[in-house]
Formats: sequence, C-alpha cells, structure tokens
Amino acid sequence: MAFGVVLSIHSALGTSPISSLPYTLSFIFNMSVGMLTILMHIVMILLQMLLLQKNFQWHQWLQLPVGLIFGLMIDALMWLTQAWQIQIYSLQIAMCLLSCLFTAFGVCFVIQANLVFLAGEGLYAAVSQRFKISFGKCKTYGDLILVFIAVIISAWMLSEIVGVREGTIISALLVGTMVKFLLEKFKRFHF
Repeated sequence: MAFGVVLSIHSALGTSPISSLPYTLSFIFNMSVGMLTILMHIVMILLQMLLLQKNFQWHQWLQLPVGLIFGLMIDALMWLTQAWQIQIYSLQIAMCLLSCLFTAFGVCFVIQANLVFLAGEGLYAAVSQRFKISFGKCKTYGDLILVFIAVIISAWMLSEIVGVREGTIISALLVGTMVKFLLEKFKRFHF
C-alpha cells in the first residue's frame, strides 16, 4: 500500500483521498509525507479512543506500530524513487492507475490475512460502531472530509491546491471497485 501512495505522488495527478492531507501538509510544514502520515495515524487512534471510550480495545493499539511501519515505508520508497519525474500525461495516468492497483492489492492482503487495519480504517470503523452507520458510508464521508480539509488548507496556506487532482478522484472511485474484484479472485485460492 505504501508503494501505491508513492506511485500516486509521482503521478503528480493527486494522491489517494486518505493520503491527500499528509501530502498537502508536507508542503506547509517541510516534513516528509511518511512522518505526517504517522502523525495522522496517532491523531486517528486518539479519535478512536474518544469515540469508543471503554469500548476501545487493547488490540487497536496495534494500529500504532502498523502506522509507524507504513509511514517509514512511504519515506523509504519516496527516497528510493526520488529520481522519478513523469511529465507525459498518459504516463502519469498509467502511474495513477498502477498506484490504484498496488493499493487495492495491499488492502486485499490485509483483509485476507485478517491483519490490523491502518488507523484511517480503524477510525471509520469506530465512527460506524459508535453512530451505527455503515462502514462504507463512514469511509466515503471520511475520505471526502480529508480531501476537503486538504483542499482548504492548501488553498489557504499555499494559495494553490496541492495533492488533490483527477488522480484523487480516480483513486476514490477505482480502489474500492478493484478491492471487490480482487477479493472475489482471492477466494479461489483459500488463503
């Protein structure tokens, strides 16, 4: 999934909705996307604690090391691919689509292996549990809120919109569809 984030950044067409805020903030605070992703995970875990209170379970703390590894992987992969500069729009679209595919595979592996979710999905699950709203709706609205915050902060602090473009919309529409398709294919392998 970290490689999917890196590919979306290198496409220069906007990042995935959940990565749009750390990516935008990286231009404001001169910090790496990975470090800001880790900080966002910490905030999301704290929000889960506030929402769930006594229903917050110890295993949800596992989102912290997972988020730490995820953020460090983003930074390591960004460093390894720093020379990638794609200027041709058709190649940028191809890289954007490839980022969606890597992200979808990553999500499928997490689901199939029954691993700990990243803190974003953990927060959406907490909102779903607390307010009795479907997880799908929580994810959609949560992603929209993150994109909205990224756009507002970017426009206000940078006087331009950074990190949110057509690739963000492509990712929002395509990753979920790819996950559904791939999960059906994975069922054949009985992991």
